[in-house]
Amino acid sequence: MAPCAEMRLPMEGFTVNPRLQRNLGILDEESMRKVADTHVLVAGVGGAGGQCAVDLARLGFGWVTLADFDVYEVHNANRQIGSFDSTLGQPKIEVVGDMCQDINPELRIRKAAEGVTEDNVDSLLSGFDGKPVDYVVETIDIAGARAKEWLHQECRKRGIVVMTGLMLGFGAALHVFQPEAPLYEDLFILPDGRIDLPKIVPGLGSYVVQEYWDACFAGRGHAPTCVLGATTAAGMMVGEMMRGILLGRDQMVSYPEYLYVDLFDHRYVRGPVAGRVSPT
Repeated sequence: MAPCAEMRLPMEGFTVNPRLQRNLGILDEESMRKVADTHVLVAGVGGAGGQCAVDLARLGFGWVTLADFDVYEVHNANRQIGSFDSTLGQPKIEVVGDMCQDINPELRIRKAAEGVTEDNVDSLLSGFDGKPVDYVVETIDIAGARAKEWLHQECRKRGIVVMTGLMLGFGAALHVFQPEAPLYEDLFILPDGRIDLPKIVPGLGSYVVQEYWDACFAGRGHAPTCVLGATTAAGMMVGEMMRGILLGRDQMVSYPEYLYVDLFDHRYVRGPVAGRVSPT
């Protein structure tokens, strides 16, 4: 193998963490400095959220707040990064937080074991150690519609970008809400308080078992998910966040546009929410 070109020295006053040295070449020193100065709140650290938190640690983000009240159950094993037989019954934020800290001990982590509540949402976004939250990853379970409302409302007040990655079979959909976007509850919450899943889900893969999705859309049964959906959703959220940090928030794909990827059907869609793709 030919030797690599001589590595550029870190910028004055900024030292590249040796754990993150292989990010150089994808990111330059100034980009790594920007990432290290970014605080992300991950609300919900199950499938997409847990993977997202670990991705943030490996990319060199400086501050991460984790919010989740749930513990691992056996049915989480098919998709959630911290789910093992050895972690059953353990709080997700403790397991995921420990993984992130083990990846990068310099990462500053705050854990909210109560999840997102009406009482704590202001404190969560205010941050810690004098560093307010810059971006929010909202992957709260579909049963937590009220928590989604509180979080999106407060992000709008503070001018914070909030994004959600939906795990959809062998792919995912990404929705990014800038502060000027319509309220989440006006877009996606039904009068009875449930999430309007058919409206926010842009498409389903050709391989889906329709009866399971019909039951999910009707508020019965589980939401069909798998590990490819979780990792794809996390990658889309972190990738779009990197665009916001490095290129500016106006360069992010934001409401009313969304992104939809299916790795099995080889589909990639960037389109308006009103023009959702139909099942194939």
